[in-house]
Amino acid sequence: MFTPLLAKISEYFPEHDKTCLKNVLTLSLCMLIKETVNLNKLKGTVGAVLGRSNTQADSNYKRLIRIFDHHSDSTLWLDLLTFVFTFLGLRGDYLILDGTSWRSGKRKFHFLTLCVVHQGIAIPIFWLNLQKIGHSSTEERILLIKGALRRFDLAYAVLIADREYIGTVWFKYLLDNEIDFIIRLKSGTYKEAVDQAEGRSYEGLRGKVKRSKVASKILSKPFVLKDMLLNFIVLKNRKQDAEEPLVYLVTNLQQPARTIADKYAMRWKIEAFFKHMKTNGFSIEDMNLGTQTRCRLLMAIVVFSYVLSIKEGLKTYRKVRMKLYSDGSEEMGESVFRRGINSLMRFCANLYTFCLYVFGKIRNNKMPVPILILENV
Repeated sequence: MFTPLLAKISEYFPEHDKTCLKNVLTLSLCMLIKETVNLNKLKGTVGAVLGRSNTQADSNYKRLIRIFDHHSDSTLWLDLLTFVFTFLGLRGDYLILDGTSWRSGKRKFHFLTLCVVHQGIAIPIFWLNLQKIGHSSTEERILLIKGALRRFDLAYAVLIADREYIGTVWFKYLLDNEIDFIIRLKSGTYKEAVDQAEGRSYEGLRGKVKRSKVASKILSKPFVLKDMLLNFIVLKNRKQDAEEPLVYLVTNLQQPARTIADKYAMRWKIEAFFKHMKTNGFSIEDMNLGTQTRCRLLMAIVVFSYVLSIKEGLKTYRKVRMKLYSDGSEEMGESVFRRGINSLMRFCANLYTFCLYVFGKIRNNKMPVPILILENV
């Protein structure tokens, strides 16, 4: 029963044999069970997943590491992404760009990550490990977008990003590739260009919003920056007791300021993704693989596992109860990811049931078998 099932799933990975796929699915399920990416912590789970309780842990570790020994330089990571994006039916109307970094011994990790917003959830579609602590450069951001553009149609998507991701060269690159943007600014950024445009000065806009008794006060002003027509927006910070009472945005969109501000509010969704990757999900800070290509493949398997969890969680998320707080505020008592991973663990106890689940999703979603082999980017 298991071999024909694996063969059916393998049709979606035509460049890779069934042994490769079996090992990837084994690693994915172990990650979901143990909620870590550390292979040393996962090796003790492999026997139970495969139904071979007598197998030595060291042998199980060698099984896992062979995935990276044999496939780190192949198209496997891209094929995993193709699978999950077809599985979700992703569209790129809204993109979020941000990075997360940490140290592990002497090694430095910085995953500059581009996500698409799918049903209110940030799903990573491309990333670079910059191997440093600190801000990304314009060149690194452009390299990331170039890689994504080779795989996805991002034209007319809206890119949302925080204050780190600014610069005239960067803005021009986005516009040249038909990517709209909404990006937060530090206080005083592009003040001279805003002042040169007709209308209220930078300080005039800032002062009027700050003095207003209207909690949702917001003002905008068009200005030109290096021949680019942009809009400067200033609004009151929605967070109570915020260190910065005002929020400043720049965008190329010619839309009402309130609409722009509402769209920018989606930026926090990538923070929720990073939380699930780190402290509340896969513990990627425990990553114990050295090379760029190995880390890239491991991250692709994490995304594969994450998307399965999100897809499962979205099925019943409306049934989640709200959690009420003493100040009268409320929020969902369980995240989509947490609900999904808990649901998966109820009926995916071993590799056979996990494969049965994956194949069932393929069949129910009527996913087309890929006919083109994508280039490794």
